[in-house]
Amino acid sequence: MNPRLVWAIFLLVLVAVSHAVHPGHDSGEHDDHSHSHGDTGNNEHHDHGDHSHSDHHDDDGGHSSKEHDEHKHGDHDSHQDHEHGPDEHGDSHEGHDSHESELKEFCRGECPEFEVLCHTHDYDVRRYKSALWISTTVSDPSLYQGHVRGWNRLHKYIRGGNKEGVKMPYTAPLVTQTRQPQESPFHEVTVSMPLPKDMAKNPPTPNDPHVVIDLVPESIMYVKKFRGRAARVGFVAEREAKKFFTLLDHHHEPFHGMNDYFYIAQYDSSRSGSSDPKMYNEIWVFAINERTFKWLEFNDLVGHGEGLPHCLHHDDRIGSWHKMDQADIPVEALARRQCSETYCEAPKKCPKYSAKVVKEVDDETITIREEKDLKAVGVVPLTCNYDTAMHSTPGPLMQYLNKTGIPLSDVAATMTAIVEKRDDIDGKEGCGKFYKVYFGMGGGSGKPEDDYTLDLNEDLFHAPKTIKALHGGEATGGNNYYIKCFGGNAYYEPTTVTATSKMTMEKLRDAKKCMLEDHLTVIEYHSQSRLFDRFNEINIDADLDCSDQEGRPEFTFHLPLSKSYNRDEAKPVFGDRCTKYECPEMSIAMRFENNLRLMKHPAAKWVCSNSTDVSCSYEQAWEKALQPILSYINGKNEDNVRMDMTRPLYGQGHTGEKGNECVKTFTLCMYMPKEYTENPPKPIDDNIGLRSGDKESYWFQSVFVGQPTSERMHKSLTDMTEQLDALKPFGVDYSIDGQELWFGGYDDPDDEQGLYEIIVVDQQHIYWKAEEAEGEEDEEETEETDKHEHDWVDLPKPTGCNDETCLEIHVTKEHDDFMEIHFPKSKFFLMFSKMVYSQIKVHLR
Repeated sequence: MNPRLVWAIFLLVLVAVSHAVHPGHDSGEHDDHSHSHGDTGNNEHHDHGDHSHSDHHDDDGGHSSKEHDEHKHGDHDSHQDHEHGPDEHGDSHEGHDSHESELKEFCRGECPEFEVLCHTHDYDVRRYKSALWISTTVSDPSLYQGHVRGWNRLHKYIRGGNKEGVKMPYTAPLVTQTRQPQESPFHEVTVSMPLPKDMAKNPPTPNDPHVVIDLVPESIMYVKKFRGRAARVGFVAEREAKKFFTLLDHHHEPFHGMNDYFYIAQYDSSRSGSSDPKMYNEIWVFAINERTFKWLEFNDLVGHGEGLPHCLHHDDRIGSWHKMDQADIPVEALARRQCSETYCEAPKKCPKYSAKVVKEVDDETITIREEKDLKAVGVVPLTCNYDTAMHSTPGPLMQYLNKTGIPLSDVAATMTAIVEKRDDIDGKEGCGKFYKVYFGMGGGSGKPEDDYTLDLNEDLFHAPKTIKALHGGEATGGNNYYIKCFGGNAYYEPTTVTATSKMTMEKLRDAKKCMLEDHLTVIEYHSQSRLFDRFNEINIDADLDCSDQEGRPEFTFHLPLSKSYNRDEAKPVFGDRCTKYECPEMSIAMRFENNLRLMKHPAAKWVCSNSTDVSCSYEQAWEKALQPILSYINGKNEDNVRMDMTRPLYGQGHTGEKGNECVKTFTLCMYMPKEYTENPPKPIDDNIGLRSGDKESYWFQSVFVGQPTSERMHKSLTDMTEQLDALKPFGVDYSIDGQELWFGGYDDPDDEQGLYEIIVVDQQHIYWKAEEAEGEEDEEETEETDKHEHDWVDLPKPTGCNDETCLEIHVTKEHDDFMEIHFPKSKFFLMFSKMVYSQIKVHLR
């Protein structure tokens, strides 16, 4: 570890130490024609026999969603979000029973695990755990007929229609995923049911390629029950879904839109058929999953409750998400053996292309595609990690669409390019991979300008050289790509992405095909509100004449993930801390992962105090520095003005040289309340000085929640510096060379949920940079010249001070009861201690 970093951590540590379900059928096997799980109203589901007699609408289930991935719920702007919750319409989340108790009567077999997070009189808000489901998709003008045909496929698979010949118990519920047709008379109907848990490690391979197995991530759903015979999965269910959408809209709940997917969950309590009066049905509507939540959280919207079900506002459970362990995902079983041809439909502006099978490869799902009119707008996220690239980029891309007037409905797909770093141009340190995320659509001209990349703020950061060199300086490398389809949700399955990509590249290499092997692109066509039978692609640039191979590193099949990917606690939020107390008016210049942000700080004034007397403990030094500030804000100033203390309080710490560690001095600084910024009360205490930052500055800020123990601060500082080091290829420039590290607190250190921050100055944008640019003279020489030009008088240093621990302070003008002093240009190493806030509490009382 850098010895300077060790020393900075050591100082921080010393300061801290001075102050921490549903009903299914019986789980046994059923007769092939006795299962009443489907549409039991008239037993039509088992009279249809083999699905092969179905008409030409029995395609491979390709109708895609009509709304785009993260752009709807994952991106809050398209979310139907309002300020008021159900309570304002007379529906309480208390005093009514959840549907859960009634549902238990019908769940006699294996049912998916869920938790009722909250509920109203009309509907539950449930969290369904991650699980494997079997699904199939058909296209049919009749929702009911589509459901029946889909059930027949699943029924065959369950009864042994798989390569292993395994018969499985039925599970519940049987779920039909659909949405209202928009520009087509056909319903896209996906019929799904949970895979038995004892089959999850090694699912039987379906004989029918239309039957697929998917990992469905943990999701929060709005759930409303409705009565009726299960056969009425058609118009009755559609009517109930429409009523439910209207109800959610009336209650101002956030959801994806009136024409989004809805889910018909069917349960019964026996195998007796259509005459059974104890049928139980539900309508599900997607609310949020971890991926959409992370988008809201990344953009600091969660603290305001935006995009969340109203009964979950200020509920810590919403920040806790759990994924299936990557080692438990049966990647081979989730592979697709047939690709859909109808995954992109209007109103999306779908790109035109021609495609053909790569004959030399023994996999019909690998094709070579020539794009005809693809155009895309992309952004390079400042991250080393796959997951952050996905949820950090929809915001700026949507802003671009709004600015240019491109309808969101035009977007056909989200495309995430993953690029192996070139060590020869970006160095061996830092990120191992970079990313570029696009919104793709049709309507292009086939020219390079169809690939537009949003500019990073060049005053702050720049794209890595690897990204700029990816296609020899051109935006794209051509119009020919090798494509491999796969299912599932790409955010939750990095192992599926890497395994599919590796297998595809290996097969292409074996076939002597040239490609650009230093990067690949993950293409997603469906919104997060689609749970079952999702469609994705791996895209690899083809190098048809093998002329573009030089200098490209080999792709390593590992996708790095952020530390927050497996975090199950909520991100720290400022809440009302800066409404109860005055804080500096900072703005967010750039968001990063793991609670790291670049903050833009305006010009400001500070009231600071020095403890220059010798102190052998940090508590003594802090107390000595704090007392003059408390006196100043309590009226010990020329105008006898009393003012409130602002938040947070910052401090600069010094220690003596080795062999004289007992010398400890501090400078504490408090942001001057805005009311007094233009004309601050003049201090009458020699230990108080007013400092001005007359230019805006930028700080890297890392926030954490908890008591400021030495272990917690050590971890936060280490995580922060590691992250900043990794981002140096983007132009990140910082230093903790003794005096650029700050530490501040907003709450009482005894508060286990207290909020604290570590701040590192961005070296490109510091208070004094513009002043230094005036000339080339050495700073010490400039200080000496200024002293003589202004006839300043040196303020004597206390005994024990030296040049490293005490600043050269000059008296510029003497008055009867106070003096004006000049502080030299300096950088601050700031700390916070329990002693400070114990004093603050006394002041506030």
